[in-house]
Amino acid sequence: MPQAIIDAFSAETGVSVEYIGYDTPEEALIALEQGANYDLMIMVNSLVPDLIAAGKLAPLNYANIPNARNISPSFRDLIFDPGGRHSIVYQWGTTGLLVRTDLVEQPITRWADLWKPDLAGKIVLWPIPRDTINVLLKSLGYSINTTDPGQLAVARERAAELAHRVTLTQEGDEVVTPYLLSDEHVVALGWTYDAFDAQAQNENIAYIIPAEGTILWFDNFVIPTTSSNRALAERFIDFVLRPEMSALVTNELAVATGNEVAYPLIDPALRNNPAIFPSGDVLQNAEIELSLDPTTQAIHNEIYAAFISAKP
Repeated sequence: MPQAIIDAFSAETGVSVEYIGYDTPEEALIALEQGANYDLMIMVNSLVPDLIAAGKLAPLNYANIPNARNISPSFRDLIFDPGGRHSIVYQWGTTGLLVRTDLVEQPITRWADLWKPDLAGKIVLWPIPRDTINVLLKSLGYSINTTDPGQLAVARERAAELAHRVTLTQEGDEVVTPYLLSDEHVVALGWTYDAFDAQAQNENIAYIIPAEGTILWFDNFVIPTTSSNRALAERFIDFVLRPEMSALVTNELAVATGNEVAYPLIDPALRNNPAIFPSGDVLQNAEIELSLDPTTQAIHNEIYAAFISAKP
């Protein structure tokens, strides 16, 4: 969240905003469970359905969010929140691979290429359970949302092998660029803001959407049922959905907005960058990360435990 937006909201309303960051969505959920008093949260799409089912999210009062009409129809009524009753897309993007094209022997075009012998020890992943397992499943040719016991069993068997091939980012890392600039790593899991940051520092870093398809992610505004300032939280959402504010987010963070009215205000270099605003062809094979049923989640926990325990 750009500080400029928070400052502008405070200047207009006289309301002080305390912004609290987190490294993983799970960290924020734990804080919420332990009684943290959040009026508004930005939450990844895969966790929204479970929060709704658990009664943790308040229904949105759209009468207080008239600028929600600025959101493109493509980003309304999404599968993780039918009707958009509890969430509004703040920003979104693709998931891909950042590649040092000058340091690889053969082009990397697929998730499956991560198993190439010459890439062992030269791959960077984030220590986020679902993201790690998504990469593992995609590299094996499976859907990230698979519930097939046989496919999950294969993933569990291969988790340790993947662990020996990768380096994990460290706590506090915001982008993977330093790893790729070191010449010791040649490919990294990354998102659009990673790509923009990395490419600004080394023209040999390419952002690749693997042929098997990207993984779409959505950061969403949600209001916890414990919020004591729901109307004010909705006022803040409405403020961010002003065209000039949504454009400010993209212009500063190099992340796509779902606010189509903001598009003319976005820097053309960003608006026309396919890593940030991909074409329809790229999105055809895309998957959206869905919430997991308890049985599949338990297997995911086993897979990630096997992965982490195998790390040197």
